[in-house]
Formats: sequence, C-alpha cells, structure tokens
Amino acid sequence: MADSYDEIPYQSIPFTDTHPENLALFGRLFGLNTPDPARARVLELGCAAGGNLIPLAFHLPQAQFLGVELSARQVADGQGLIAAVGLDNVRIEQGDILELGPGLGEFDYIVTHGVYSWVPPAVQSHILDLCARHLAPQGVAYISYNTWPGWRMRGVLRDLLLYHTRDIEAPGKRLNAALEFLEHFEPMLAQVDSRAAEYLLGELDRLRTSHASYLYHEYLEAYNQPQNISDFIATCEAHQLDYLCDADLKSMFPSVLGARVEQWLDQFTDLTEQEQYLDYLTNRCFRQSLLCRADAGATREIELERLEQQAYFAYWRAPEDLALGSEQPVVFSQGDDKDLNLSHPLAKAALAYLSLEFPDAIPYPELAAAAAAAVRDAGNPEAAADTNGMLAELFNLFAHQAVGVSQAARHFPKTPGERPRAHRLARAQAAQGLGHLATAHHSTILLDPFSARLVHYLDGSRDLSELVARLSDDIAQQRLVVADLRPSAPAVLEAQVKANVERLLRLFLRQGVLESPQGD
Repeated sequence: MADSYDEIPYQSIPFTDTHPENLALFGRLFGLNTPDPARARVLELGCAAGGNLIPLAFHLPQAQFLGVELSARQVADGQGLIAAVGLDNVRIEQGDILELGPGLGEFDYIVTHGVYSWVPPAVQSHILDLCARHLAPQGVAYISYNTWPGWRMRGVLRDLLLYHTRDIEAPGKRLNAALEFLEHFEPMLAQVDSRAAEYLLGELDRLRTSHASYLYHEYLEAYNQPQNISDFIATCEAHQLDYLCDADLKSMFPSVLGARVEQWLDQFTDLTEQEQYLDYLTNRCFRQSLLCRADAGATREIELERLEQQAYFAYWRAPEDLALGSEQPVVFSQGDDKDLNLSHPLAKAALAYLSLEFPDAIPYPELAAAAAAAVRDAGNPEAAADTNGMLAELFNLFAHQAVGVSQAARHFPKTPGERPRAHRLARAQAAQGLGHLATAHHSTILLDPFSARLVHYLDGSRDLSELVARLSDDIAQQRLVVADLRPSAPAVLEAQVKANVERLLRLFLRQGVLESPQGD
C-alpha cells in the first residue's frame, strides 16, 4: 500500500471537522470535560504529508502534534514543510499502524481520517485498540469511513475500474488507464436511460472536480470496505469505546428529514438502531464518528449551556433587511450558492454580526449581547430576551456547520497594511507548490499560478504598486502564464493585474492568511 501512496501521494489538506476545537465542543455537549485544545496532545494516524496536522500546529503553538504515516515520500514532504515553517511542536514519523505500541503515550485527541475503510481488518482492529489504550480519560477520537448502504451504488464504479485495470500493476499506469477509460465510458453511459446510469453519471461529474489521488485511493486500492454504522458501533464497544456522535451532527436528528420521518423513527429508542435506519433512509455513504472511552461518563443529553463557553465565527452574505422585528424567514448566502434560511430574530442578528466581524471569533457573551441589542433596536424586546432560544438557535447553526467554534476569542487584521505580508505557513505552502493554502479556520484556499506567485511576493517588502509591477512584468516576460491575463498594452495589463491583486488580498485578509500590518 505504501508504494501506491509514494507514487501517487494523497492530496493532503485541512479537514475542518477534525479540528481539536470541534472535537472538544462535541465532547462537552455530551457531558465530557474535554481537554483544552490550545494545549492538547494530538495524534493523527495516516497523516499523509501533514496537510491536516501542520496547520493545526501552526495555529495552536502551545499544543503538541504527532503524525504517523506509512508512505516515506509523504513523510518526507511533511517533514520538509515543518522545517520550512520552523515548527517545533509537530512531528511526522514513518511507521506502520500495526507496529505502534505502549510507548506511544497518551493523547487528548486522536484523528484517523481516510484510513479505516482502506486498510485490512487487522489494522482496523488495532486502530480501535490504540484509541482505547492511548486516548486520555476525557479525550475524543475521530474516525472516518465509508458506509453502507450508500457505497453499494458507488461500489459499482469501483468494481468497474478494478475490472478494467485488473492486468495493470504500476499505480501510475493504473490511474492513467482509469482516467482514459472514464473519458470514453461517460458518453456511452449517457446513452443509457436508467436510474443506475443517472447515478453513475453523477459520480463521474463529482470525480471531475476531485484530485486525481482521490480517484486512485478510493476506487483502485486493494482495500475499501464500507461499514454498517450498527456494526461499527458494536465493534467499538468491544474495544471499550463509546460512540458519541457524528461530526456531521445534524445527520443524527431525524427532524431534518421532516416531521413524518421523525415520528416514524421515534419507535426505535436504541441509538444504534435509529442511526442505522437513518443511514438507510438517506442512502448514506460516509461517516465521521466521534468516540470516547467507555469509562468517560458521556451522556446522551446535550448540554446546551456548554455553548456559552465558546467563541464563534461565520461568514455569510446577509440580506439587506434582516426582519429582526418578526420571525419572517430571510436567506443568508455563500459564494458557492449555498443558502441558509433563518427566522428566529436572535439567530438572524447573531449570524449577521459574525459575518460582519469575520474572520474574528467572537465570545458568546459579546455575540449574545450584540444580537439582543439589534433585536431590541428593531422593536422586538420579547425575542431579544429569549436566552434559551439563542442557545438553541446557536446549537442548530453549529449542528448544520453554519458557524464554527473556537475555545477563545481570536482577532485578525482588518486591513492588509501598506506592505502586505502572508504568514510563514502560507508562504511555505506556496513555495512548495502545494496548490492550496490553509486558512486560519482550518479550511482550504486553492491556488492558481497567479495567486501562488502573489503569495510568494507577500513577504512584507512590497507595497501594492510594487506587487502589481512585479506580477505584470512576470506576465509580460512570460515567466508567469495566466489564461485570462495575457501580455497586452502595459496599462491594460497592469489594470487587470491590480484588480486581481486587490481581490486576492481581500480574500487572504478574510481567511486570516495575512499578518497584522504592525507585525503583532
């Protein structure tokens, strides 16, 4: 398996749901006293090149991080980035999960993303053993895996590609053969009038926007064994681990599927049964399960008051009229055409306030006070005083991943400064040609050649005019080729470059990639 990951490294990027602050809050909502994420000990099994782990270490400098990865190439890439950034609180070591033993130590949070379904049963069992033995008493483990029944249809595509490449051994050649086959197979599939063909066409459309490494490691690896959630929970219990919830928290609540579904599922009082029937109803194909030790004392009653101890961040486009004087629904939107309908006045006011302050993380007392003041000013004092309603709405926003959480307030620059400077992680990522940057809130910005070159120049030594001049000259001299920015009249080219630089600086500022102009 290591050979395939050496030849075709997995795209190593941040996974927002694995952030220790998310894991800590999930645990606290279910009655645990999870360790402080800012000083946590974090283990990631199968960490690839550290694309998830290294940004965490950069933004949580008092925490300690260890990544274990089998692929020597990916380990070397991760170690190179760690050295380039100059981090001393994170290590990536080459190792076989099966060989990890008692000397590993204790960890507050253990993350295993994109590993469990893709390894043999013996490794799966050892992963759970490691969680049971090395997880702190109040810690949380995260394990992602493919699930039935959703993967039965998706598995048809895997079977097809495995069959087509059955006589090819070299990973690179297998990947190229699969890509070439799909290019010719898709038009044929479009001629077939069936629901199965329609589903597979949707899968091919999804793969078109995915990294090539995803196609190989999801569809062409030797192992990819989906799980029933009921079987997974039973296996965890046999390893002295309790299932807490899914990182996609809203998926645990039948109410999202409507009142009739919720009423039908109420007959299943056992959590495992209800989760399994939910998966059948939604044809679910992927899960991100959170676990704790069986003796941790987790409860099934969600403790909403724990939300008062967090800070929150979110970025949505708020409507011009929030209608705070009533429960009239309004629509918040994001650039990817994702919409969010809200009706509770406090929820509308809170999300608008967070969006205005983004990327800052706002402590709950400040957020609640600002939302209540806005609702009172709109002539709705009764709604403004609905403290319980505020907590319930905030939980709903968190469960739907509409807001993020932080253990404490965080503040970021609001202007790029005269000589913009990207932080050292961003500049190292751009210098290594990774094609992406990690944001301050553990998501991803994709880089094209223009934006990557701009990040390279954002070392604090150039003002806007100098940035524009350097990039314009790069394009004019064809050191930088950008499809929609071709050499032309100097004034026209510089105007186009300036507009792009200003747009990207706003984006980098909003995503916490730029340092304070004062350098503090």
